[in-house]
Amino acid sequence: MRKYSVILLLFILICNNSTAQIGRYIDVVQKRFNWGVRAGFNATNPTAYQIYQDDTKINGEVINQVGFQCAFFGKTNLGIFFIQPDFSYYHTRGKYNLSIPTVYVNEATGVQQDAIQNISLNKSSHSLNAALLLGYNVFKDNACLFNLLLGPNFVYNYANKYNANNNPFEDGNSYHKLNAVAGVSVNISHFYFDFRYELSIPQRNINFSAIESAPDYLKDITIRKSESTLNFSFGIMF
Repeated sequence: MRKYSVILLLFILICNNSTAQIGRYIDVVQKRFNWGVRAGFNATNPTAYQIYQDDTKINGEVINQVGFQCAFFGKTNLGIFFIQPDFSYYHTRGKYNLSIPTVYVNEATGVQQDAIQNISLNKSSHSLNAALLLGYNVFKDNACLFNLLLGPNFVYNYANKYNANNNPFEDGNSYHKLNAVAGVSVNISHFYFDFRYELSIPQRNINFSAIESAPDYLKDITIRKSESTLNFSFGIMF
């Protein structure tokens, strides 16, 4: 608790200093309508996942990787509340290490033997997003704002690219989903920062049998997962 009190105190001191030194920008946070642009980073985090070969659960792991995003947003101020529509492009990345049971024929004996095929699978996704967020001004000074954000994000995923052991292929099937968004944002004059947590609703599975260009050794593999995304961005607001 003491740690957060110190952070809040530092934020207030910065705002007071900003008010004194950049008074010509005070009207930015006092306008009825604002707009801005932002860019930043994202990391997709699986909240739960299971990997199956047909109906049998197999071993594997998910490794988070950093992607990027860019966005345009507007903001309509309604006293201590505001409405913020947000239109963005996301590029998200992830990696799956799969241990797939297989059978091979020993050339020397002609006998079938069990083996494990290790697959390093990289995924790259591209999506367009439209969020409608309700905000609450926790702290509002002449040149500074500290806000809470909550609302839905409608996601249209139009491209998924994979690379399995240096064998690239692409999923030509687009899909849409709904994410729930919660976050905080900070304004210091024209400068805008935000941190968001997104939870995918509903669970989205990867079924490689539905991907025509997937290699044969993945055709019986399904990854059942639910995931969340952490986003950090910074930008300028007018």
